[in-house]
Amino acid sequence: MFYKQIEQNINESNYFRESLLKTVNERNVLFHKLNFSAKSLFIAHQYMNLKKNIIFITSDDKVAEDYFDDLILVAGKENVQFLPDFEILPYEQRSPHYTISGQRISALSKAVSDRHLIFVCSIRAFLRKIVSPETFKSNLISLKIGDVYAPDKLVSDLVGMGYKNEFQVSRLGETAKRGGIIDVFSPNFDTPLRIEYFGDEITSIRPFSVSSQRSIGEEINSVNFLPSREFSLHNIETSDKLWEKVHEKGFYEGIELDASLLLPDISVFGDYFDDAIFFFDEFQYTDSCLERLQEETTELRAKAKLNRPKDILPEIKDVFADKKYLENLIKTANVHYLSNSYQEFPGISDYAEAPVIPQTSVHGDLDIVTGSIDEKLQSGYEVIIQSDNRSQSQRMKEILADYAGRINFKLGCLHKGFTLTDSKLTIFTDHEIFSRYKQKRNSAKFSKDEALTDYKSLKLGDYIVHIDYGIGIYEGLKKMTVEGNNIECLVLTYAGKDRIYVPTFQLQLVSKFVSEEGYVPTIHKIGGKKWDTQKKRARKQIETSAKDLIKLYAERRSKRGISFDPDNTWQEMMEEAFIYEDTPDQKRASEEIKADMESPVPMERLLCGDVGFGKTEVAIRAAFKAVLSGYQVAILVPTTLLAEQHYLVFKERLAQYPVTISMLSRFRTKTKIKKDIEKLKAGETDIVIGTHRILSKDVIFKNLGLLIVDEEHRFGVRHKEKLRKFKSNIDTLYMSATPIPRTLNMALSKMKEISLIQTSPKARLPVRTIISRYDEPVIKEAINREIDRGGQIFFLHNRVQTINTVAENLKKIVPHVNIKVGHGQMPEKQLEKVMIDFADHKFDLLVATAIIETGIDIPNANTLIVNRADMFGLAQLYQIRGRVGRSNRRAYAYLIIPKNLNDISRKRLEMLTEYDYLGAGYQIAMQDLELRGAGTMLGTKQSGVINSIGFNHYNRLLESAIENIEKKKTGDWWEDAEKADKFNPVKIEVDYYFPDYFIPDEKTRLQIYNRLLDFNDEKMFGELKDELRDRFGALPEVALQTIEFYRLRFIAKQAGLKGCKIRGNTLSLEFDNTKLPPREIIGKLMQKFTHDVKFETAKEFVMKFTLSKSAKPDKKNIYAEALKIINFYSKLQNDSEITKR
Repeated sequence: MFYKQIEQNINESNYFRESLLKTVNERNVLFHKLNFSAKSLFIAHQYMNLKKNIIFITSDDKVAEDYFDDLILVAGKENVQFLPDFEILPYEQRSPHYTISGQRISALSKAVSDRHLIFVCSIRAFLRKIVSPETFKSNLISLKIGDVYAPDKLVSDLVGMGYKNEFQVSRLGETAKRGGIIDVFSPNFDTPLRIEYFGDEITSIRPFSVSSQRSIGEEINSVNFLPSREFSLHNIETSDKLWEKVHEKGFYEGIELDASLLLPDISVFGDYFDDAIFFFDEFQYTDSCLERLQEETTELRAKAKLNRPKDILPEIKDVFADKKYLENLIKTANVHYLSNSYQEFPGISDYAEAPVIPQTSVHGDLDIVTGSIDEKLQSGYEVIIQSDNRSQSQRMKEILADYAGRINFKLGCLHKGFTLTDSKLTIFTDHEIFSRYKQKRNSAKFSKDEALTDYKSLKLGDYIVHIDYGIGIYEGLKKMTVEGNNIECLVLTYAGKDRIYVPTFQLQLVSKFVSEEGYVPTIHKIGGKKWDTQKKRARKQIETSAKDLIKLYAERRSKRGISFDPDNTWQEMMEEAFIYEDTPDQKRASEEIKADMESPVPMERLLCGDVGFGKTEVAIRAAFKAVLSGYQVAILVPTTLLAEQHYLVFKERLAQYPVTISMLSRFRTKTKIKKDIEKLKAGETDIVIGTHRILSKDVIFKNLGLLIVDEEHRFGVRHKEKLRKFKSNIDTLYMSATPIPRTLNMALSKMKEISLIQTSPKARLPVRTIISRYDEPVIKEAINREIDRGGQIFFLHNRVQTINTVAENLKKIVPHVNIKVGHGQMPEKQLEKVMIDFADHKFDLLVATAIIETGIDIPNANTLIVNRADMFGLAQLYQIRGRVGRSNRRAYAYLIIPKNLNDISRKRLEMLTEYDYLGAGYQIAMQDLELRGAGTMLGTKQSGVINSIGFNHYNRLLESAIENIEKKKTGDWWEDAEKADKFNPVKIEVDYYFPDYFIPDEKTRLQIYNRLLDFNDEKMFGELKDELRDRFGALPEVALQTIEFYRLRFIAKQAGLKGCKIRGNTLSLEFDNTKLPPREIIGKLMQKFTHDVKFETAKEFVMKFTLSKSAKPDKKNIYAEALKIINFYSKLQNDSEITKR
C-alpha cells in the first residue's frame, strides 16, 4: 500500500491535514490544482483518516477505471471497489455482460456490508436506478458443511437468483448439477465452487478449475453465494403482462431495464449509504455527461416506444435519477469537488488550492530528469521513482546509480507523477520519464490445460471421414449391443440413408471432415468406388510431399550460421519488465526461439499465434538478444501501418536501453530514409523495421544477424524471391496470426521449426458480435455506447470511392462525434497523422478501409462496425475483428449486411457470433484459417487432396508417410497406418460405456472416450477415474468397467499382443507368429503365475490362463489378475528389448 510508505510525508502537509477538517465540517468545498494521481492520494488520505465510506464519482467508466487502478496501488485492493455501468444504452433490450454484472454485484454486496470502503463509479452508474439495499440483502445464500439443503432446492434458488443452469460451469453466474454434486460460480469468488452431498446433507465445499474441471486447493467450511443478477425472481411483484414474460422466459434479455416495473421499490447507489462522503471529479464534465444522458434517454425512449409499441416501458425517471436528485444531494449530503483547475460549481462554499505541481513527460531525456532530481534534493525534497515491476526498478537504479541512497525506488506506478511542495515530496513514474503508456498489469495465472480447446470435437450434423467408408454425417451416440456387450457407438449416415455404427473404442477410424471455406463435400455411398479412387490419388500426393519435406529438413540442418550469446542480465531485466504476465505458451515460445539463436544452425522458425496473443513481445525479446550479441535486426512487415505500429511498440519497449531503432516506409521522407540507410551500412542502427523497402538493393547492413518476417503469406512472389536471397545463413523468425493445427506440427517442422502460442490472455473479454442490416438507429446506438464510456470506434468501409460520403453521412447521424477518414490512397504524411491522432484519442471515430486489418493496436477502440461484411472472407473478418477487444473492456463488432443476403452467406457470418472470443480462430471450423496456413506452407497442389479426403485425415496420413521414410520401414506404410487404426486387441464379456444418467452431455462422453484412446501412460487411467469421481460423483459399475477395458486395451497394445480375450474365467493371450515371445519369457511368466496354462498353436500361438476355478468368478478379480499377467509380460518384453540393445 503506497499510502503507508509516504504517510509521514502526507501528515507533514498542512494542505492534507486541513482538507480533513474541511471535508468533515464543511460542504461543497472545491479542492483544486490536484492532478490525476494527486486526487487518488487525496481520496486515499480521506479514507484512511475519516474511516467512512467514500463515493468517488467521475464523468465516465474509463476515467473511473483509471482511478480504480490508482487507488488499488495507493489504498490497497481490499479497500477499493469499482461499480461499472451496464455499458448498454438506455432502453436497449440487452442485459449487461456477465463480467460487468459480477463487478456490480460485488460492489453492491460490499456496499451493504459493515465495512467502510472507497467506491469509484461514473455518473451514469451512480444515477442508474437499481434494486434497493433491503431487497439486495435478502438475495444471499449461506451454506456450511453439515447443512441440510436439498440439492434440487439449491439449484432452484440459484436459478431464481439469476444463475444459468448448465451441464458444466465455465464462467461467472453459472451452476451445474450432476447427481450429488452442484457446481456454482459466484461473483464473490475468483474460482467456482463444488458442493458435494450425501443425500440432502452437504459433505464438502471445495474450489475447482474451470479449464480442467478438477478440484483444486483446500476445502472451505462455509460459503456465502451472491446473486448472479442484481435482483431475484422471488423479488418480483408486477402486473400480469410482465409476469407472464418472466414466467415464460425467466431472466429475459434486458430485464434490468424493467427493474422499476418488476420490483416493489428501487433506489440509486447513493441510497446504500447512511453517512458517506461524496467527491465529484471534474464536475464540469460530469455535468455535461448528465445533460447528454438526459437528451439520449428521452430520444431513445421515444424510439423504443415507436419500435416496440406493445412493450411496457419504464418512465425515464425510473431508469436514471434526474438532475433534481443530484441538486438535492449536493444541498443535503456531504459533497465535495476535486478539480485540476479553478472552477465554478453548484453551491461551492469554499476553495482549497493544492500545493501540487504535476510532473511533465521528458520523452526519455535523462538530463532533464537528473536536473530536476538535483534541484529537488538541494531543496530538501524526498524523491521517489516508481516503476511497474522489479526489473524496471532495477534498471532505474542502474540509470540513476549516482543517486544511490539519496532517492527511493518503489514498486507500482501511479498514472501521473507530481510534487507536493508543502511536504517536500516528489514522485516520478518511469512510464512518464520514457513516454510509455501507463497500462494496468494483469496478474493472470495459467495452467497447462488452459490452452484453446481442440477443434476436432464433433457435433451433430458434422461431416466426418471414416477410413473405410469415406465422407458421411455424424448423427450422435447410440447405446447398442455388440457381441453380447452393451457399448456406445457413433451413428454415421451415408448416401441413400445407409448407416454404420462405429464402437467408441474405434474412434480413431473417424475424423472430423475439414476443408476450404465454402467447399461442400459429396457424401459417399457405402460399397461405392469413389472413396477408394480418392484415397489412391491422395496417397501419391502425400508420398511426394513427405519426401520433399524430409529433403528440405536435411538441407536446412546442414547449414551453418550465427551462435548468439546466452542471455545476460540486461536480457533478463528487459523480459521481466513486460507489463503483462507471460502466458505459458509465450514463455515457451521465447525459450525455443532463444535456444535456436544460440545454436550454430541457422534458425528457420515460425511463431504462430492468434490475434492479440503476444507474438510481438516474443519477437522483441529475440531482437534484443541479437542486438546484445552485436548484430543488427531487420523486421519485414507487409504494410506501412504495421511498420509504424511495430516501430512505436519496439521504441517504447526498449526505451530504457541503448538500442537504436529506425523505420523504412513511405511514412518517412526520402531524406530521412537516405540517412537511415547510411546508418544501417555504418552499423549505427541496431533494429530497422520496414515494408519491402528493406529488400531494395541500396539497403546494406554492416552486420545483419536476425530477420523477422511478419505475415509472410501477405508478400508477393517477387518479394519472396528477394527474401530467399536476402536471408543467406542468418537466423529467420516468421510470425503468423493464421492458426496452424497441432497435427501439422510434425510435417511442417521439416520445413520450419514451429512455436505455437495458443493460450489466450486472461484479462480479455469476448467480442460481442452482432449481425445487422444497415440501420441508422443501430449504428447510432453502437457509436453512442462507445462514446458514453470514453472509447473510440472503427468504421470499416472498403471502397475508397465512397468512403468520404459514408463519413459525411455518419456526421449527420452522430453530429457530436469527431470523425476522420483513413485509407491507403491518401498522401503518406496525411495518413500517418490520422492514425497517430486516432491512437492519441484526438478524435473518436475512424472511417477506414481494410488497412486496419493488421497493425492497429488501439486498446481504447472497442467498437467495430464493418459495412458490407458479406464482402469479406471469414478469416479476414476474424482478423479485422481482432482490432477490438485488445484490452480488458467489453468490445462490440457490428457486421452490417444487405437485406437480400442469402442463407449460406449469413450462416457463414453467424460463425463469428458463435465463436466470439479471442482465440476463436482455432474453432471457426478450421475453415479458411488453417487451410490458408497449410496451403501456404505445403503448397497449393495439396488443396485438392485435402478437399477430397478431409484435412484431419490428410494430416494423419502425411505424418505416417514421414515416419515411414525416416525410420526406413519395410512394407506398405498406407496399409500399416490403416491396420494400426483398426487394431483392437481386447475382447471381454462386459458392458463398457458411460451411462447418460452419469454423464448426460453427449459431447463430454465423446471427449472422454477420445481421451481414453489417446492415453500414453497407464497412470492416466487412474487419474481419469479420480477426475470423473470429482466431477460427476461416485462412478457406477459400468463406468469403472469401461475404464478398465480401455486400460486393458492400452496394456495389451503396449505388450505387443495380437489379441487379448477374457471369456468367463479364462484369459487368452494371442501372439503374432512373426513375433513369438522367447522361451525364457514364457518360463518366467509361468513361474510368476501358478494358474493352469494351456497352449494352442493351430493357427497362431495362444496362451490360455485359467484365472479362477469358481463357477461364477468375480469379474473385478478376473480383470485385476489379467492386468497383472499382461503388465508382467510387458515388463519382461521391455527388459528383453533393452538387453538386446
